[in-house]
Formats: sequence, C-alpha cells, structure tokens
Amino acid sequence: MKIKTKIVLAVLAIQCVFSQVSTESEQVRSIRLENFINNYKGKTIRFKNENSRFVEGVLMEITDTDFVLSINNSATFYSHKNIDFVYLPPVADDFYITAGVALLGGVAGYVATIIAHPSPNNSATGGVATLGTVLGFVIGKKAFYKEQKIDISGRLRG
Repeated sequence: MKIKTKIVLAVLAIQCVFSQVSTESEQVRSIRLENFINNYKGKTIRFKNENSRFVEGVLMEITDTDFVLSINNSATFYSHKNIDFVYLPPVADDFYITAGVALLGGVAGYVATIIAHPSPNNSATGGVATLGTVLGFVIGKKAFYKEQKIDISGRLRG
C-alpha cells in the first residue's frame, strides 16, 4: 500500500474510534427554548411532566426554569428541567388538508371508474368513489393530521 492510503485509513480509523455520538449542552437547550417561545407563543402545547402525565395548555411564556401555560384561563407554572420533547396537537388547518385529500381521493375514484368503464352503473361508481374517499382520508390523516414532536433538549446527535 502507498503511504497516502495508509494515512487516510489511519485518520478514518481514529475518527471512528474517537467520534462523539451525542453531546448535551445548556447553550443548545437555551437556544431551542428561545426559538420555541418565538415560534409557538400563544399556541396549544402538550408535554409529559415529571409524574409521566400529559399536560396541555396555551404557552404564555418560558422563564429560565418554567413553562408558563394558560390552563382554564389561569397561569400555571411547570418546570421544563426534565422535559426533552414538546408536542403540538393538530389544528383545524390540518383537518382541512386531510378532508381535502379525502375529497380528492373520492373524485379520483369516480373519474377512474368513468375512464375504466364507458358506462358504469351507479353502485359501481358510488362504491369506487367511497373507497377512494376512505383511502384518501386514511392517507391524509397519516400524512397531515398528526401531532408535531419538537425537541427542546440540549442533545446534539451526530
């Protein structure tokens, strides 16, 4: 082997042995929390508290140690020290997109039936259109109507 190849292989081996899989940083966490408050203030959030129970409320503020949530029109403080993920439940716009995909599936099923058979009977057309609507709804729900998971931990993954 050439010396150049040996050097490259040695560098790759050292890099694999001494690489860092993940790191945790308070600075990264503070940046993520700052971005989180800037983007989601006034929106409904969910997270799992220290008792492994889900808490849901409208985000009002984030302090150095707590989330300030509006729950039943009263401010409630929850420590975010041990919280790594926050969830955003689906909103009405997500439902409208899902319903649109379902309607598009129904129309596509109807048009496909007309194209495939020159004069289909009403039951075949209705059945295929209904099946298209149901499949469109399932696809739309899986793709658009789900909660978003936001990482607010200080971990960096390599």
